[in-house]
Amino acid sequence: MKKDQKVLLLLFLTCPISSSLAQVVNTAHFEVHSSNQSFSEQIVQILEEGYSKALGYFHKGLPEKVEVYVTDNSEEFDRIVGPYLPDWSLACAIPDQYLIVLKSPDRHHYRKELAEVLQHELAHIFAGDYTSHIRLPVWMNEGFAVWFSEKWGWSEKILVARAVLTGSLLSLNQVDSLFEFQQSKAQLAYSLSFLAISHVEAQYGEGALRKVLDEYASRRNWDDAFLKTTGLNYAGFLAEFGQMVRQRYNWIAIFSDGLVLWTGLALLFVLLYFIKRNRSKKILKRWEKEEKGLAPRDSDFF
Repeated sequence: MKKDQKVLLLLFLTCPISSSLAQVVNTAHFEVHSSNQSFSEQIVQILEEGYSKALGYFHKGLPEKVEVYVTDNSEEFDRIVGPYLPDWSLACAIPDQYLIVLKSPDRHHYRKELAEVLQHELAHIFAGDYTSHIRLPVWMNEGFAVWFSEKWGWSEKILVARAVLTGSLLSLNQVDSLFEFQQSKAQLAYSLSFLAISHVEAQYGEGALRKVLDEYASRRNWDDAFLKTTGLNYAGFLAEFGQMVRQRYNWIAIFSDGLVLWTGLALLFVLLYFIKRNRSKKILKRWEKEEKGLAPRDSDFF
């Protein structure tokens, strides 16, 4: 964390806090400050589940409790995190302070489920602690948080495929500028970061990212860390990943996927069924009118 961020945080935690943050809920691993008791209890339930999941991946817990502050307005949020985050940010983790800060969902629209937002930030805390707070590439840091907390869906696949076809695909190095991006471009960056972590875990074995982090912690060299884990140096891995994305995420690849094919056929049959049913209803209504002498006979109509 930057020095001025630490000063802001210290001022926030030592100065009188607004009455909206007066209520505190404590558990074994978390301390939640919020104006809404039931919301605080919901937060700790989600975070405790996330804690168990992260413990299963990293095989070690955190050395201290994580404090969670739910801020009532943007001013309170900015007092803690400073002016470093874009407007589209809803939450922030400060790993070396074991702190998570949220904008209140009562006053801000959450584009994702609360569980995804909370576990995303918790993943940052665990990753920071596991690596002794060394600086990670943004794609790795954010990619792990997305991979840990969220689901990969069709909207993400289409987003990446569209970037491939329009020539607007980002490199993982470009993701370092994530917090300068507009929201739509940031979504693409998050999706690619997720894919990169998924590729590491799928291609090189479960726990491969953890091994990369272990190697980097001991060697302080990304080339050595990736070479030891993947057989490729850092630049080689980035090139391999870029090639994989271009081959796998285009319209031909997506629509040749077996699941997509059968899903499309199923939707086609459903559509044909409704077209046929609608046509049958029209014919029945026509017959009713004919019986009442309100429409020409079939021989005149067809």
